[in-house]
Amino acid sequence: MAYENSPMFVDESPGIKNYCTCGESAKKPYCDGSHSAKATGKSPKEFIVDEARRLALCDCGKTGKSPMCDGTHSKS
Repeated sequence: MAYENSPMFVDESPGIKNYCTCGESAKKPYCDGSHSAKATGKSPKEFIVDEARRLALCDCGKTGKSPMCDGTHSKS
């Protein structure tokens, strides 16, 4: 599954999350280990969600605030 040029919006519950940063997970936005199987050279981003909320997660792979979208996908 390739990167997309827009954020992925997720309604998250509290807890520790491991978000995909390689773009290959079949369970996006969560890591399924594809980075190892496909030797992408990337690792998942562990992130703690303190309270239930809607998140805009990076799905272009270029954000400077991983795993959160910072709008980099819209800058040319």
